[in-house]
Amino acid sequence: MKRTADLVLAALIGLILLLPSLLVALLLKRDGGPVLVRPHRVGRNGRMVKAFEFRTAISAPGAMETVGGCEGEHVTPLGALLRRTGIVRWPMWLSVLRGDFSVVGPRAEMPRYVGCYPTDIRKRVLSIKPGLIDLATVEFRDEQRLLQGLEGEALETAYLEKVLPLRLDYAQRYIERRGFATDLGILLRTLMLPLRGCRA
Repeated sequence: MKRTADLVLAALIGLILLLPSLLVALLLKRDGGPVLVRPHRVGRNGRMVKAFEFRTAISAPGAMETVGGCEGEHVTPLGALLRRTGIVRWPMWLSVLRGDFSVVGPRAEMPRYVGCYPTDIRKRVLSIKPGLIDLATVEFRDEQRLLQGLEGEALETAYLEKVLPLRLDYAQRYIERRGFATDLGILLRTLMLPLRGCRA
């Protein structure tokens, strides 16, 4: 049933975002480089999946993906706008259609950070598909504040010690109460975020 709901929602999202996404794609083509990037994330049962996103930066060859982007990357002015508004994640509905993601589920994480999960928590969080939106999207307000102004090693440390444990806590809370009603509530609250002056 969840897979059917995911397909229906992904199709609706795709139709709604089709025209504005084409506009963004045209702007990115004028900006030079590819329109989409497919960063690696860890999916269900630890399987590597690719998340479709709009390109927001020009990365140095061999740059390592880290929280907030890649080491040695140059974020374009258009890319900065896409990140700030959350438009960068619009193409993720393609990942739902492919079956790698659900619309609602735990936040998908980069492989290097999944290795830092406690063993019992890792097994539990990776037992279901990651989602485009999650409980942290509507309840966790402090991530940007905790990471603001930090770079390099300080940013990595703050993410691992302050943000990641909170994300894992929200993921476990979602798993404990997951179901149609929970997913619908998270989806509706996410849709209300712009009206409340918040962003996912």
